[in-house]
Amino acid sequence: MTTEKPLDCVAYKRAIQAKHAEENRNLSPQEKMRRRTEWLKKSDNPAARLWREMAKKQETAAER
Repeated sequence: MTTEKPLDCVAYKRAIQAKHAEENRNLSPQEKMRRRTEWLKKSDNPAARLWREMAKKQETAAER
């Protein structure tokens, strides 16, 4: 019988933040913004899908 180790949320969060910090270390603020925007437009991540849905609603409201 194997015992599953519980997920350490804090360690997981820190690891992701460290990865993102390394990927963006030498980028200008404009390049960081461009990369985030591209990710939001193309990602299947739930947060990105929500962002696209909210942006679409905002565009629709602005057209009225």
